Amino acid sequence: MDEIVGLMGRDDLVAELVTEIRKGKHVILTGPVGIGKSAVLKAALVRVAAHAAGGLLITLHDHQAKGQFVEMARQMLALGLITAKELELPAKFHDLPATQIDWREIKSQVNRMSMRDLTHAIIPALARSETKPVIAVDDLTLLTPTQMAFWLAIFDHAQVVGCASDKKARVRKLWWKMKEMSVRPLPAEVIRDIVKKYIVTQGVLIESPDLYISHVVKQSGGVPQAIYDMLDESGKERIIDKRKVREMRHDAGVFYLDFTPMVMILGAVIVSIRYVGMGTGDKTL
Repeated sequence: MDEIVGLMGRDDLVAELVTEIRKGKHVILTGPVGIGKSAVLKAALVRVAAHAAGGLLITLHDHQAKGQFVEMARQMLALGLITAKELELPAKFHDLPATQIDWREIKSQVNRMSMRDLTHAIIPALARSETKPVIAVDDLTLLTPTQMAFWLAIFDHAQVVGCASDKKARVRKLWWKMKEMSVRPLPAEVIRDIVKKYIVTQGVLIESPDLYISHVVKQSGGVPQAIYDMLDESGKERIIDKRKVREMRHDAGVFYLDFTPMVMILGAVIVSIRYVGMGTGDKTL
């Protein structure tokens, strides 16, 4: 399924991200959950790595900041960027090559380190690296102001490229340092091509292919994950008739109207009329 949905319609965005990474810029990919931020980032990193001799890449998939720093320490230890002594590991590990250190044996001890202690170990190690590492973070959405300070310290010694489904105002100092690239919903014509490719590749029996394609376009809202979910779920049926097509639903295709501004305006009008009535003595108002 991944090969079918893939990155169709994202070639230009991936190419633009590759250019920004090669320029050495910090970049943040933004967009709602399921829009394909991680897929775009992964594709760009593959292209960059293919043309970068000796480049250092650290990829973080944990959504929690503490987990991200622990994973950063693990990969830096494996790359020889940080020493066992800097991670406050027992003396028996200090003279061992990184390849001989079993992470399972030391993980709990590194986990016990505070964010501050991890930062104090990681920053000097990054600073002395001859090659500026690229740190790719799958999700920076949950950062707190305290954790932001640790990441800002990282920015001076590494290039950070990440994703966020929501740019929270309380960590805006972090966003100021990053070039934002928005990952937008896929256009209808691209979705149609994806669904057609799926039908041909999987050999699905569909009573009305045109109705099926149009329904996926409408219900997916242009979100790749929604397209994936709908194709995967419908693919479990032996034959997809018109009734089953109409029953296909996805939350990505549901749009909600926010009536809050209208209610606030209506409330203000009512209050204004009341005061005007009081001022003019008009009991009707």
